[in-house]
Amino acid sequence: MGVLQDFERRLEGAVEGFFARAFRSGVQPIELAKALQRYAEDTQHVTEDGVLVPNVYRFTLHPKDLERLETIGDQLPRELADVVARTAEERGWRLRGPIIVRLREGGEVSFGMYELAGRVEAVEAPPASPTTGANEASSAVPRSASGAGVRLTGGTGSTIRLSGGRVVAGRLPDLPIALDDPTVSREHAAFVLRGRQWWVVDLGSTNGTRVNGTTAAEHPLEPGDRVELGEAVVEFVEL
Repeated sequence: MGVLQDFERRLEGAVEGFFARAFRSGVQPIELAKALQRYAEDTQHVTEDGVLVPNVYRFTLHPKDLERLETIGDQLPRELADVVARTAEERGWRLRGPIIVRLREGGEVSFGMYELAGRVEAVEAPPASPTTGANEASSAVPRSASGAGVRLTGGTGSTIRLSGGRVVAGRLPDLPIALDDPTVSREHAAFVLRGRQWWVVDLGSTNGTRVNGTTAAEHPLEPGDRVELGEAVVEFVEL
């Protein structure tokens, strides 16, 4: 599944029926995701370390558009940041800091339109709260991660380090976490770093994802948590 298709599916899954009711006009979330990809591509430049793209982005929106988008909550800026992270990984772009996407109000912008600005900035991830000022929301995805992994149960019991901010587990043999189990979907779940905490996010699997026996579409993880993907089990561990 492509980056943009996955973006739409996750948002629609989080707010079932929401898009049909609220997004018949005005700015669409998928427009913002596509705009981020275009902006990053148009502003990339070559450095000694590779192709560098902005890591901090700001959308300015009409108040009515911002009000509608904010009904999704803090998931939208977080998912938009993830679009940049995954696109950068696919295309080999480099980032100088965590990816931050902000949505702010601008009365000078027409309804259904937006303005986008970005910059390269080595910054610390913002506080956990999505609100950074009046009528402004943001989210960040760190560019890399270390110190955590998943331990496979059975067999060798090998441990796989989680890195890069997003690691997919499933039955496909070329995935970072490949699980040879018929109850596991081809792309079953992703381990995603949000701020300083890893989460497991189900990717629409057939047999579901459970954390410590409880079914969850997404769930924060602590060391020692038991994650069941279908009937396959992994343990979230500190490294």
